[in-house]
Amino acid sequence: MEDNKLSVEDVKHMLKERAFKRLRAAFKVIEAADLSDIFSELDIAQCIVLFRMIPKENRADVFSYFPYELQQKLLVQLPDAVAVSLLNEMEPVDRTQLLEELPSELSTKLILKLSPEERKIAWQLLSYPEDSVGRLMSPEFFAIKSGLSVRDALADIRWTGGKIPEDLLNQIFIVDEGTRLIGHVHLSSLVLADPATILVDELMDATLVKLKVSDDKSLAVDYFRKYDRPFIPVVDDEGIMLGLVEADDVFDVAEEEATEDIQAFGGQATLEDSYFQTSMLVLFRKRGGWLAMIFIMSMFSANALEHYDGAIQSMSFLVFFMPLIIASGGNSGSQAASLIIRGLAVREIELTDWWKVLRREVLIGLGLGLLLGGLGLLRAMLLGRMDFQHGMIICCTLVLVVIAGVLLGSMLPFVLRTLNLDPAVSSSPVISSLMDLFGILVLFNIALALTHMIF
Repeated sequence: MEDNKLSVEDVKHMLKERAFKRLRAAFKVIEAADLSDIFSELDIAQCIVLFRMIPKENRADVFSYFPYELQQKLLVQLPDAVAVSLLNEMEPVDRTQLLEELPSELSTKLILKLSPEERKIAWQLLSYPEDSVGRLMSPEFFAIKSGLSVRDALADIRWTGGKIPEDLLNQIFIVDEGTRLIGHVHLSSLVLADPATILVDELMDATLVKLKVSDDKSLAVDYFRKYDRPFIPVVDDEGIMLGLVEADDVFDVAEEEATEDIQAFGGQATLEDSYFQTSMLVLFRKRGGWLAMIFIMSMFSANALEHYDGAIQSMSFLVFFMPLIIASGGNSGSQAASLIIRGLAVREIELTDWWKVLRREVLIGLGLGLLLGGLGLLRAMLLGRMDFQHGMIICCTLVLVVIAGVLLGSMLPFVLRTLNLDPAVSSSPVISSLMDLFGILVLFNIALALTHMIF
């Protein structure tokens, strides 16, 4: 063990040697997140023994970093008094995320054993819709009444501010008599102002970014991305301040959304847990459904090839270029889809921008089609030893297929968003399957048209 770095092997060795004193000393200085990584690689029996060696004042913090599966196992196997103590000391947001994942029977049992104050907070946060800002909200904040002098405001901060985390005291919220949020003031402004003659209202900034408790969590992600704040106040429909949403809690939501989009774009249903924490049966079910659907879509491509059997026999050279053509359509569509899906996700692109996107993508698709069509023509004539007519079949097909792929990839996310579906469902495999069929149809119809063949 060097400096404060502690490996899983170090911990296992000290546990085997029963070097409990060294373990306690090491656990005092290691970061909670690093300690969580170590516990995640130990079995539950080892975790229970080692958990008792974490300083009591740090246990709730370390526990909040544990993966959900480990948290659940510890809550079941630790003595009730220890488990309830942990939940009482956890941050309300972390506790809410854990309780909403637990079986309802266990969750209710634990909530009923919380202290009256923490029980009330737990019920309140869990009463909000599952994907709402209310589930992310911390009820801990500091607010002062409008009309106070700076002297009285500072006195309030000294008297009651000690109950609030220091990082939340940099911005003091101001409410009216009905506790409606009307503005905020920076602590530094209060400290520098004349305490006897200045009122907090004179220092107040009434322009305030805020979220409603009923807003969707994705809106909170957008707000933090746009306004770059460490925390944002939360109000109800009447404007009464209820709590705060902090940036670190929203980061978790953003990570979940990004993971869902990546998995959906890869052509599979979203996993609720991490890869290794998901059973093989669930992995099979999540992936098998999508693969079966894409396979059925691909069957239409096989039917199309069967329909053009005569053309294939007469123009066998087309078969060699078929993978090149359908791959170009799928790749160009996937490129466009990834850009538009990301733009919609981060609000760089709105639904009303579809026409602007269409105009841009038509020109881009034409340019890309001409580029790949020119390369295809050269490949056909120089390396394929074909005549110009055959080369033009390949060239024209590539131009049309690439344009179609770009338009499909860029417009399909708009259609899905309009239907209140996740745009990421327009995944790369889905687009590729559609473009396989389109590429075959375009290739053989152009071939038939240019060579004046009728089958």
